[in-house]
Amino acid sequence: MMTVVSRRLIYKFLLDFVYPNRCPICGSFIKWDELLCKNCECKLPFHKKILCEKCGKDKCLNHDSLHFDRIYTLMRYEDICVKAIYQLKNDRQLNFAEYSAKLLGNVLRENGIAQQADIITSVPMHRSKRRKRGYDQAQKLAHFTAMELGIREDHRLLGRTRDTAEQHTLTAAQRKTHAEDIYYSLAKHVDIKGKNVLLFDDVYITGSTLNVCSGLLKNMGAKNVFCAAIATTLLDEKHKE
Repeated sequence: MMTVVSRRLIYKFLLDFVYPNRCPICGSFIKWDELLCKNCECKLPFHKKILCEKCGKDKCLNHDSLHFDRIYTLMRYEDICVKAIYQLKNDRQLNFAEYSAKLLGNVLRENGIAQQADIITSVPMHRSKRRKRGYDQAQKLAHFTAMELGIREDHRLLGRTRDTAEQHTLTAAQRKTHAEDIYYSLAKHVDIKGKNVLLFDDVYITGSTLNVCSGLLKNMGAKNVFCAAIATTLLDEKHKE
């Protein structure tokens, strides 16, 4: 029986004849089964220091205020990583999401999270924005990781109201209040009581979004909420939020 992964590989192979595969960062042509070029990959700012497993930062946040139990990221949100995520959001190029999902899958296995997780979900995007963009990048990241790990995914746990605020223009305090106002648990959802939930977002900045969504999942009965994102900002002087 052909697996979902096998079907996707065949699809990508055939698609390459019509739309040749390109690096999602620099746009150069790459082999049909590659996800980004070697030149861009070697420039990605992967973490060189060990981050706190609880809060995911190089200098610990107040752990008592966190609703999630663990968080894992791959790289620093700077330089070429910023460009890669921007293009993931705006250019309908999913290679970087698939590439990141493979690496996050390895990290989650190595830390025993993949073995504990019962369900995968993501921070929701409002449906109007999803229609305009064509997809939800956090949901795609979660989907590719779910395929990588063989864990069931469900994106009908959380909802988001429509809003016009741009996150990058808000202070940390404003982000917290904003997140509390726009995210909510869906009235009709599967029972997650006692379940371990793996929650995805593309970038982890102040943690307000992931923290509020984790709190909602805990209120819905989740036993543990583990978070994952492609990139994070650091708290030292060079990468101060």
